[in-house]
Order: sequence, then structure tokens, then C-alpha cells
Amino acid sequence: MEAKIYDHISNSGIVQMLGRSFPAVAIQGDSLSSILSTAKYFMSKAKEHGDEDMYYEALELAERLQGHLIQYEQVLENEGLERPYNMDVRGLNLEQEFKNT
Repeated sequence: MEAKIYDHISNSGIVQMLGRSFPAVAIQGDSLSSILSTAKYFMSKAKEHGDEDMYYEALELAERLQGHLIQYEQVLENEGLERPYNMDVRGLNLEQEFKNT
């Protein structure tokens, strides 16, 4: 598998995967787990302020990030590498209902 590296930014890079039309942003796993924590924070604040739309938008973001991190962890496991963060992403139970306060 090959990728062209265009640029390196702190904790991320701009890369183009073989066969893809556009470059991607590659984000370090620990940075991605931090973004997931932020999405979870916004979920809790949306509930606290009664903002159902914001809650479900933050939930969708959190679920997508969780999916990426689960795949990331699978690759780490397959390669015999440790996670660069402590969060239990697979065991993370994202709330599904806004009314469960």
C-alpha cells in the first residue's frame, strides 16, 4: 500500500492514498480520541441546555469518530502496537436518546 505525503502538520498530515482522487487528512490516533472526547462533551452540554438538535449532531459525530477509532485499534492490535490513549473506545456506550437525562 502506498501513499503520497504532501505535508506534515502537528499531529496530522496531508496524504493521498493510491487510487484516490483527492488527498486526505491523516490524524494521529491520540488526537482523534481527544476529538471524540470533545464530541461527548458537546453531547452532555446539549442535554444540559435542552438542545436536542445539537445533541443528535454531536452523537452522530461521536459515533463516526468511534467507528474510526475502533478500526484504528484493530490495526494497532494486528500490528502488535499499543494504543496511544487510555479511552476504552470499544466499551464506550454512547447515549442514544436525548430524553435519558
